[in-house]
Amino acid sequence: MADYPFNLRGAQEHFNGPGRNDGETYKTREFKLNSGIVYTEIEHHGSGDFKLEFVPTEGISRGVATATTLGSTVAASAATGAAIGSIVPIAGTFIGAAVGGAAGWLVGGKVGDAIGEAMSPIIWTPVDGKGRLNFLDTVRVRDEDDEALPTGKYRLEVKSRSRWSCRFIQPALGQSTETLAEALPDDYDYQDNVPAGTYVLGLFKSGVRPLLANIRHSGGGEFFFTTVAIDGMHQYVYCREGQFAAEDLQTDIRPGKEYLLIVSSNGQWNLAFTEGY
Repeated sequence: MADYPFNLRGAQEHFNGPGRNDGETYKTREFKLNSGIVYTEIEHHGSGDFKLEFVPTEGISRGVATATTLGSTVAASAATGAAIGSIVPIAGTFIGAAVGGAAGWLVGGKVGDAIGEAMSPIIWTPVDGKGRLNFLDTVRVRDEDDEALPTGKYRLEVKSRSRWSCRFIQPALGQSTETLAEALPDDYDYQDNVPAGTYVLGLFKSGVRPLLANIRHSGGGEFFFTTVAIDGMHQYVYCREGQFAAEDLQTDIRPGKEYLLIVSSNGQWNLAFTEGY
C-alpha cells in the first residue's frame, strides 16, 4: 500500500484479518469518525466473496436499515493483483500516490438508512464483490447531511475467507501549502502525457476566486477527477468518456477550502486549473 496520504497528520486506523472459513462475520474493535472525510484503502487477497462495511455501534440496530445511496467516490483495481503504488512526484510539485493496475471508477457507495424519524445510523459498504482487489474510496463525514456519513462510533464488519486489510485516515486541516492553480498551472506542457492510472494528490487550497479546469485526455476510456474538501462540506466530481480536450471548464470547487484531488484515467492525461473572475 502507498504511504500517501497516510503520512499526513490526522486520525487513522489499520485493520487486517486472515479470513474465516466458518462463514461468520469478522468484527473489529470500535473507532470514532469525526467531521471531515475518510480516505480508505482496502485489499483482498483471495478469489472468493468479499464484503466490508462500516457499521455504527450506537443508535438504531442494523436490523431496521434499508438501502439508499451515499455520495462517495470509489476507485478499484479488481482481479489484477496489482499493488497500490508508492509516492510519485510528477513534474516536481505534482505529488501524491499512484494506484497501480487498470483502475476503474464509480460514484455512489452503498449505505443503510434507518426507517423512521429518529436519527438514522448509516451502514457504509465500500466493498461488496468477489476476487482479488486493491480498492480506494473517499467519503464525507458530516452530521445533518443526507449524502455523508454521520459522525459517531463505528466498527468494521467483514465477510471473507481470505486475507484482507483496510486502513483509513481522516486528514487534519491546515496541511496544504499550494493552491490548485499554483500546483497545477495552466500549461499543458507542464504535465504533458501523465500516464494512465489513478493518482491521489494534494492537499491543495482552492484560493479565493472561482476555478476553471483545462483537461486533455488521450484514449477511448474514461477520465475522472474529484476534489474532496477535507472539512467534509463539499465534493466536486467530473467524468467524461473518450479522447477530448476541455478548456475553461467551470467547476463548483468552493473558495477557501483544502481539497484532496483524485484523478483516474484510462489514457494519458493533463489537468490544469486557472482562477476565474
